[in-house]
Amino acid sequence: MLAMTTPTRFLLRVLGLVAAASALMAPRADEWLAMLRDTHKQAEIVAMLEPRLAREGDNPTLLATLGRAHADLGNNARAIQLFERCIVLRPYDAETFAQLADLYRIAGEVTKQREALERAVALAPKLSWVAELAALLREQGEPLQELALLERHESDLTLQSGLRLRLAQLRAQEGQPERAIATLDRPDITETLSKSGRNDEERLLLATLLTETGRSGEAVRLGKRWIAQWQEPWLAGRLLTAVAPRAPAAEAAALADAVVELHPAIRFFLAKSLFERGARKTAYHLLRTWPLANPRPSMNELAGFLSACRNWGEPAIVWEAFARTLNESGAPKIIARYSEAIVAEYGLGALAPFWSRLPPEMLERRPLLGARLAFAEQNSRMALLLLERVDVGSLSGSDQQIWADLLSALAPSEAVFSTLDGLRRTGALPPGLLAQYARLAGSLGHEGEYRAVLAALRKAGR
Repeated sequence: MLAMTTPTRFLLRVLGLVAAASALMAPRADEWLAMLRDTHKQAEIVAMLEPRLAREGDNPTLLATLGRAHADLGNNARAIQLFERCIVLRPYDAETFAQLADLYRIAGEVTKQREALERAVALAPKLSWVAELAALLREQGEPLQELALLERHESDLTLQSGLRLRLAQLRAQEGQPERAIATLDRPDITETLSKSGRNDEERLLLATLLTETGRSGEAVRLGKRWIAQWQEPWLAGRLLTAVAPRAPAAEAAALADAVVELHPAIRFFLAKSLFERGARKTAYHLLRTWPLANPRPSMNELAGFLSACRNWGEPAIVWEAFARTLNESGAPKIIARYSEAIVAEYGLGALAPFWSRLPPEMLERRPLLGARLAFAEQNSRMALLLLERVDVGSLSGSDQQIWADLLSALAPSEAVFSTLDGLRRTGALPPGLLAQYARLAGSLGHEGEYRAVLAALRKAGR
C-alpha cells in the first residue's frame, strides 16, 4: 500500500468534517456527539457547534452539548454562559443545574453554587448531590439547614456515603439523642462489619449515645461483639474510653476485661487514657487485674506495671500483687523479678515490710539484691557472702557500680583491691570499673597496677 501524501491526509480530514456536519443533521446526531465526547474530541465538537448558535440559540440540547464540551476543555466561563441559557429554556433539567453548581464551585461563586445545587436536588434528589449540598451547608455553618436537608432524604441515606452518620451527629448536636440512636440502630451497623463501607465511627457514636442516655448495658453488649469483629486494638481502645467514663463501674470493667483479653499489650495505655478521662475506677481495675492475667511477667512487663501504678497514684496495687506472689509456692524467680523491679522503681526501702518473707531461693537467684538487703539489715557477713556469688560481668553498668560501692563499704581497701585486681588479671573487670580500680591502686601504693590501668584508659580514650 502506498503511503498517504500530505494533500491526501488534508482531503480526508475535510471529508471527515463534512461527514460530521452531515451527521449532525441526522436523527442519531446526539449519539454521534456522545461518541465524540467519549473519545475526548471536545475541541471538534466546539468547532462544529459554535457556528450553529447564531441560528439555533434557543436549542437547549445544543446549548447543553456545547456547554459540556467547553467544560471538558476547561473553558469554564463560556460553559457557564451556555448552561445558564440552557436552564432558562429547560428549567427542569436537574443534570444541568448540577453541572452549573460544579462550575460555580470552581469559579468561587458559592452563593450561585448553593442555589444551583438546591435546584438540582429539588428536581432529582441524587445522593451525590445531596452529599455535596450537605457539605456546602456544613462549610457555611448552617447545621439546621443541613439537618433539614438530610431529614428530607433520610430514607435514601446510605452507610457508605457517610450521610447516615452525619444525620445522627446533627441530631445529637441538636439535643435529640434518641433520634440519633434510632438513625444508627440498624443491622448493617450493629450486627455485622459492612461490606459496602466501614461502620466504625457509626458504632463508636452509637455506643457513646447509648451510654449517655443510660443504656450502657446495651453499649457493653454490642461493644463486646464489635471488638471481636474488629480485631483492631485502636478501635477497641476508643470504644472503651468512650463508654467507661459514663458507665457504671461493673459494666465498664466488663468491657475493659473483654478489650484486654483480646489486646493485652494495650492495658497500660488504656489505664493511662482512662485516668486522664476521669474513669479512675476502670483504670484501677485494669491495673489491679494485671497481675492475675500475668502470673509470670518479664522484667520489662513488671517495669511497665510498676511505672503505671506509680504514675497514677496507685502503689497499693503493687504491694497487693507482691504479697499475693509471696504467698505462692514455687515462685522464687517471679518474687526475685518483683523485688528487683520494686527496688528499681521505689527504692530499697520499699522492700522493708517484706524482708522476712523473701525466700532463700530468691537470694540465690539475685545475690546482688540479697546483699543489698542484708546490708540494709546490717548483716555484713551475709552481704559479703552474697557479693562473692555475684557474676559482675552479667550485671548492667549501674548494678556493677552498686556491686563495687557495696564491696567498698563492707570490706577493707586491700581486700577490695585484691578482688578487683583478680578480675582485671583474668579480663573480667568491667570497663566501667577501671577508673575506680586505678584510684584504689594509686591510694594503696600499687604503682605498677596504677600506671598500667592509666595507660589502658588513655588508649581507650577514657
